[in-house]
Amino acid sequence: MIMLALRKPGLAEKIIRLIYPVKCMICGKVLTEDSVLYLCDSCHELLPRCGTGFKKTEKLPYINGIFSAFHYENGIDKAIQAMKFDYQPRLSETLAFVLLEELLKETRIPHFDFIIPVPMHKKKMRSRGFNQSRLIADKISEALQIPVDTEVLAKTRNTRPQSTLKKEERLNNLLDAFSVEYPERVINKNILLVDDVITTGTTINSCGRILYENGAEKIYAVVIANAEKCR
Repeated sequence: MIMLALRKPGLAEKIIRLIYPVKCMICGKVLTEDSVLYLCDSCHELLPRCGTGFKKTEKLPYINGIFSAFHYENGIDKAIQAMKFDYQPRLSETLAFVLLEELLKETRIPHFDFIIPVPMHKKKMRSRGFNQSRLIADKISEALQIPVDTEVLAKTRNTRPQSTLKKEERLNNLLDAFSVEYPERVINKNILLVDDVITTGTTINSCGRILYENGAEKIYAVVIANAEKCR
C-alpha cells in the first residue's frame, strides 16, 4: 500500500512539547505530545477538499492535468502562509500528508518519470532558508517512490512575488524566468510539477512551457490548494 511514513516524536521532542505544546495548524487547539500531524481530528474532517482529480484546463495549455487537493480557504490558506512566511517548514509534512490522502483516492494517477518542485531563485532561497515546494515534493516522492530532480529546472531571474501583481502583470513578471539546465533529462519524459498554491496558474504554466519546449512528453502538476474555485 502506498503511504507516507510519518515520523513519531522522540523523547526529547516530547519533553519540549510539554513546555511548548504542539498546536493544530488550522484552529490552534493544543494537541497531545505524541501527535504526528499538526492537525486535530475535527479540522482534518472539515478540510476544504476539491475532489476533482487531474483536470485539463484551457488556462494552462502546457499542463496535461493539474490536481488541486484543497480550496485555498477555511484554514488551509493560513497553514500554507504560516509554513512560508512565518518560517514553519515543519508544517510541510502535515500538508504533504493531507495532499497525498486526496491524491491516493484517485483511481487513475498518470505515470510520472520524475518529480520537479517549482524552483525558487537562489536569492529568495537564501532569504527564506527553504523551498516549500521541494519539501512537499520530497514527501510525494517518498510515498509514490518516484525520484525528485531539483537540477533540471532552474529559476534564473529573481521576480516580484506573483501575489502582489495584477493578473495581466503576472505573465510579464515570469517571462524568461525559468530555464532547463539539462535538456537531455526531460526529452520524452512525463513530469510531475509540485507547488504549494495555484492562483492564476502563470507560474505552473511557465514551468510547463519551458519543459515542453525542451522535449518533455507530458507535464502534470500537483498543488496543495487552488485559490480559484476547483471545477
